[in-house]
Amino acid sequence: MKKIFTLFALVAGILLTGASCIQLGGTPAGTMGVFRSNDKGDTWASASAVPTAQGVKSISGVNVFRLHTDPSDPNAIYLASRGQGLEYTYDYGASWRVVDVLGGKFIYGLAVDPANKCTIYVTDGANIYKTTDCSRTWKLIYSEQRPDQRFVSLAIDFGNSKLIYGGITGGDVLVSNDAGLSWRVVKRFGFELQFLATDPSTPKRLYAATQRNGLFRSDDGGENWIDLNTNLDKFNESKTFYRLVLNPGQKDSLFWISKYGVLRSDDAGQNWTELKLITPPGSVNIYAFAINPDNQKEIYYTGTILGEKSENIRSTFYKSVDGGNNWVTKKLPSSAVPTYLLINPLNSSQLMLGFMNLVQ
Repeated sequence: MKKIFTLFALVAGILLTGASCIQLGGTPAGTMGVFRSNDKGDTWASASAVPTAQGVKSISGVNVFRLHTDPSDPNAIYLASRGQGLEYTYDYGASWRVVDVLGGKFIYGLAVDPANKCTIYVTDGANIYKTTDCSRTWKLIYSEQRPDQRFVSLAIDFGNSKLIYGGITGGDVLVSNDAGLSWRVVKRFGFELQFLATDPSTPKRLYAATQRNGLFRSDDGGENWIDLNTNLDKFNESKTFYRLVLNPGQKDSLFWISKYGVLRSDDAGQNWTELKLITPPGSVNIYAFAINPDNQKEIYYTGTILGEKSENIRSTFYKSVDGGNNWVTKKLPSSAVPTYLLINPLNSSQLMLGFMNLVQ
């Protein structure tokens, strides 16, 4: 087995349920959960407090799979965990709440309605759940019956919030035109799908990221697809997917993070240019990446080196203020693997970084 894995292949292979998502105690070196920086990554502090009637507890034992933002409220963040349920914050990590009914579940995908922040869709792989009252109650709206398939991603169209997309590992893309009441398959890729993303500035535009077959785009709600891999092929191992990040500061701009490194497109994926990193192509796994929407020259990423047993050998935080011409490195606050990075659009000095342990 190769020494360097993609994060999602690792997750599929070492799925662990874990114990409770709420733990008491401090923040040891391998702490998971969430950390926050108020000075652009120079210093970090744990942001994992969970106020309860029994006192302040912590989500520092939660494996952060993804951090999902609320399109209408930058302070609202949803933490999708690996086998430890769903947590959320309305104050950018100052405090967290736990969704008890989803406890112990692997949250593979989540989408918040851009027109109504209290409407949220979540999948635990086998099922899709929906809330319309800000997580107070949840309803099961779809179940995948094939035991070898699971939902890995959900997305909501920004032009029509009743148009919901679901991606399944085997390559199927499902669409609901009535806010999850009914579903149909619009595409069968035939190879492993990992992530779906809708474009906030272009209604019915949907991106589908695959595990090892690159990136595809639909401009009509998933009915027809454009292969975006022609210009990806010139970059070695660039079809091995780590992250897809739509540029929040520029229309039609996106970043494809792969085993090769970071590629940028400013024409909706038709052409790609390499972002010059301080780490050579293929030398590190890049799981966390962000660009400042107010200053496109301010870019952050983390580089991780894993051992033969998926243990974290080393992870480093990289920062550029000149568009990638020069980089500085910073020490991370945990020896766990950094998995997801966000920049607060209301305060670009404030960053949020999630961590996961791949081996327990």
